[in-house]
Amino acid sequence: MDIILKNELDPLFEILGLLYLCHNPDWKEETIKSLDEYGLKGDEFFQAHMKILETYVDTFKKYKTDGPQDSFFFEQVSDDSFHLLIAMAIENRYYYDHPAEIDCSRLRGCLAYLIEDPQDHPHLPDEKDLPRLPDELAILQFLDSADIKTEEKWHTLELLRKPDYWITCLFDTVRANTDAYDRAIAAVKKPLEKLLKRTAVYEDPPFLKIAGTCADTPIIYISLAAPMVLLVLYTHGYQGILLETLRSEDASGKYSSETVIRQAKSLSDKSKLDILCILKNTSMYNLELAEALGLSPSTTSHHMNALLTCGFVTVEKKEGKVYYCLEKENIARFLSILEHMLLS
Repeated sequence: MDIILKNELDPLFEILGLLYLCHNPDWKEETIKSLDEYGLKGDEFFQAHMKILETYVDTFKKYKTDGPQDSFFFEQVSDDSFHLLIAMAIENRYYYDHPAEIDCSRLRGCLAYLIEDPQDHPHLPDEKDLPRLPDELAILQFLDSADIKTEEKWHTLELLRKPDYWITCLFDTVRANTDAYDRAIAAVKKPLEKLLKRTAVYEDPPFLKIAGTCADTPIIYISLAAPMVLLVLYTHGYQGILLETLRSEDASGKYSSETVIRQAKSLSDKSKLDILCILKNTSMYNLELAEALGLSPSTTSHHMNALLTCGFVTVEKKEGKVYYCLEKENIARFLSILEHMLLS
């Protein structure tokens, strides 16, 4: 299987990410808080490495065009709901260039599949195998059984009722903001070029292994709008442009203690520790883990993302599903470093 590595930004993903950040006035504070919770000195890391993101967002915000549905897309949404919007747009990007060909039934089925599948499967199914929701009753029955938080069901219901309308509005909003995006790119041109040169020679084997679980030929882009993300959908993936910076400073020892703290925090959560204990005996896919733990698939996916980022688990494709496996070498290395720090 080939992975197409594009050492460039994906305008569709970037514009959607920028719009989301622009509608969240506290994004900087929340980013610093997340970095702190991740085990870094959040403000120090932001000032040293993330001023490019601040310039990027501020420039885009200065020139952006407000759309009539911005509130629905970027304000009345949780992170999970926005992730669904991103997946809907990216996995149906053909309609961006061919709006006249939007198929409401297929799009609704794709949305339903994105909602109900916690990415246990590495592929989107053929159109004939997508869920069928032909009327309002079928949509309501689907929502009643789906793993969706109560406060998110109205938003999801609206998407399922008129998916052709909403994806048209979303793509229209992206088109209206291409000029703002171009200006934002121009404002960070030099530091962006420098970062892209670094990512051009940087390989993250764990991420590439994860990326290999999506389509037969997944396309992986770099992201500045989400600079610390490792996101794999079904046909596309996104690697944050600052992950290389974080990993290189980890390797240099600058953040060695923070790295240990970050990994130790993942073990302080009972559910994450339970996951590792289960995976010690056998690999499992997401639904199996959710059932074993008595958690929802979306909650289990959230825990798995944290463990993947820490390097305590990895993934492999087997029998048409994506299985999670214990990264025993990385766990042994963590324990060795911790022993050296505390006992040597």
